[in-house]
Amino acid sequence: MRTLHRRPRSAPPLVTLVSLALVASLTTAPGAVASAPAAGVAGAVPALTTDRTGDLDLLSDPFLQLPTADGVRVVWFTEFEGTDSVTLVGDGVAALTASQLAVAADGGVPAGVTRVEARTTRLSRVAEDASSQLPPELRPDAADGIVDRTVYRHEAAVTGLEPGVSVPYRVVSAVGGAVAASGTFSLQPQPAPGEGSTILLTSDHQAMVNTPANLQAAAQTLGDIDAVFLAGDLVNIPDRASEWFDDTRGSAFFPSLQGRGGRTSTDGAVYQGGQILQNAPLYPAVGNHEVQGRRAGAKSLGASFNAPVPREVAEAEYAKVAASVNPGDDPAVEARWIEDNSFSTTTYEEIFTLPEDSPGGETYYATTFGDVRLVSLYSTRIWRGTAAQADPAARTSSSRYQEAAANLDDPLAQGYGEHVFEAIDASSEQYAWLSEELQSEEFTNARYRVVILHEGPQGLGDNIMPVFADPVRIEEKDEAGAVVGVRYEYPTSANSLLYDLQPLLEDAGVDLVQNGHSHLWNRFESDNGITHFLETSNTGNTYGAFHALSGRSRPLPGAPWDAANYLAQGNPGGLAPVVPTVNPHRASDGTPLPFVQSNTNAVFTALDTATGEVTSYDLDLAAGGKPRILDRFTIGRPAGDGTGVDLMVSVTAESTPGELVWSVASDAPVDLGVAAPAGDRTAAHGTLHEVSVTDTRQGSPAWYLTGQVGDFRSGSGSTLAASSLGWEPRLLRPGGGTRQGVTVEPDLLAGKGLATPSVLGSAPPGHDQGTAVLGAELSLEAPVEAPTGRYTSTLTLTALG
Repeated sequence: MRTLHRRPRSAPPLVTLVSLALVASLTTAPGAVASAPAAGVAGAVPALTTDRTGDLDLLSDPFLQLPTADGVRVVWFTEFEGTDSVTLVGDGVAALTASQLAVAADGGVPAGVTRVEARTTRLSRVAEDASSQLPPELRPDAADGIVDRTVYRHEAAVTGLEPGVSVPYRVVSAVGGAVAASGTFSLQPQPAPGEGSTILLTSDHQAMVNTPANLQAAAQTLGDIDAVFLAGDLVNIPDRASEWFDDTRGSAFFPSLQGRGGRTSTDGAVYQGGQILQNAPLYPAVGNHEVQGRRAGAKSLGASFNAPVPREVAEAEYAKVAASVNPGDDPAVEARWIEDNSFSTTTYEEIFTLPEDSPGGETYYATTFGDVRLVSLYSTRIWRGTAAQADPAARTSSSRYQEAAANLDDPLAQGYGEHVFEAIDASSEQYAWLSEELQSEEFTNARYRVVILHEGPQGLGDNIMPVFADPVRIEEKDEAGAVVGVRYEYPTSANSLLYDLQPLLEDAGVDLVQNGHSHLWNRFESDNGITHFLETSNTGNTYGAFHALSGRSRPLPGAPWDAANYLAQGNPGGLAPVVPTVNPHRASDGTPLPFVQSNTNAVFTALDTATGEVTSYDLDLAAGGKPRILDRFTIGRPAGDGTGVDLMVSVTAESTPGELVWSVASDAPVDLGVAAPAGDRTAAHGTLHEVSVTDTRQGSPAWYLTGQVGDFRSGSGSTLAASSLGWEPRLLRPGGGTRQGVTVEPDLLAGKGLATPSVLGSAPPGHDQGTAVLGAELSLEAPVEAPTGRYTSTLTLTALG
């Protein structure tokens, strides 16, 4: 990408900033190399049979959770508790018969097999109702309301594994001599640093019509998938068990990700999904469809889902009735009453085993997977409709903008607009935790830094509007002072994702921010040249892109709502959407579109940690055929033992009126490679992107371009002096009488280097008109004792004339 800066012939002085990133690595063990697994061992898995065995049935195939350096958790579900539930690991498991599996479950371990007992628990809130997609004989009647469903969860912690080595495994649950056993799959611990992985990036499955087709194509196209990052909205109604396990439409969550679905897609073909989770760990984020609303008094799961109440409201209502509902002052009774009358993520948290290193437990967390430091955030709110009646008496429904007139006297019946489930603004507990995580060694030393969250700061979708802000409650009163209406505003200035979260992520050098929610594909690049914002949620359907090229406009409220807070088209986050780099969709006139919004196309994306490439694929179900590459870009730092140094390069200008034009060839990161030993210090080198200067001003006044850098600082507070950086200017293409500047060496002792302004290029008075291209070889030197970490600074190029 070229960034152009133009001085008009008769314009006031102009200052323009362009940020580029310069990346280097400080090594912790010079000369050290990562050892490779022995040939013929890594990935050496015998042919596996994935068919189930036994008299009983599993509710899901096993799936993998929370891998460590030498182990991984194996989880599966049944509708019976069982007397023995175990995971069997080893080369001998594939050949076991049903009778041998029963013996193994009971404690008789065959040769070549390791038996790991599972812990069994019951899911506490899952249920069904008349809207559940179940066989008629199993589906509750409407008069029955919400009916609890019995589902048992089994989890075995397998240890003693070797990095890079896949091992066959099966799971067995037994009762009374009968067994339910899975087929044979493979497990492995967390990848070692430097071990390449393929990570599927996905979201918004929600049992949608094309979700199984999407996941089946992903598995076939990508081959072995090593992990799944899923940015929320796994199902529609989180407390409805069938949406997780056995929805008769064939697109329930686990069957679709385990190749056991069977949904007829928009092309008329039936797709089973992909056999993925049996062999790869899943890392999800909480979406709004993982949050169940108020269960108290609800007659259906759908009504409950759509009726969450802010927790502080439920707490206030509990205080009014505590003496009657909890006379013994039992904390468990209090907690359950508040949960039943507000909202919960209990089912999500009971289904998955995730890190619990944050104040939010499993709802937001950080973990490492190979070369990736992953942060999963709780960034979502209730979705509500767009009804906006100006007349309070005419409001028959609650929406994002208003309360139904009939509910004004009942706090637990009100909707409270699109209220945020977990605060993420700068004053919140989640933000404070995240700030610490972004300064941790695990994060700053990671080759790839990825954040997943359901709602992000950038996007073209419907759901990014209104902005992510706490609804401002406006009570409308009559002449007597009685409240006759309630409506909600969402001030753009209060957008916590844009104004609090995004700067924090950009300043920390996050490489990829993956979100979902609007069921489309769009991508944005931060001005820092490092951070990419990607929504790849056109998984099973779309809710559309709202852009000048899409022909769609968001529904907006009229007066008395403040029109300045709402945007009909475009990205309220401000960044321009990126046109896919390989095969973009096109408008009818051939214009490439910076989005995918399709109910016949499905998109999936993968991160390849061996190369740093993030590749999105487009599956056209209407046309048939194989997926084609839609978009590709690269993230991350060079492979090595150390961590990155980011140098932000800014360009400013001051000159007399005239035509002075300059540009920087790219705002992509500049790679200084890995710092290597250099005597009593370490050194890294790289090349500044080309800087073009064209001067056609009358009289040809002198100009010169200088550079100066500030001190480098790491997330942990360590510092490298600005004098650590030097350069050797180059005149890459002469023109306009331009001269290159003099070499400035890194100067740790005298404290000079680029800590003081130094000339990159110049032209004397009366120079010829024309264009020159300047560059520089950059050198960074650091003391050998410098702490490892990601260091950032700003190099300012100032054009004076």
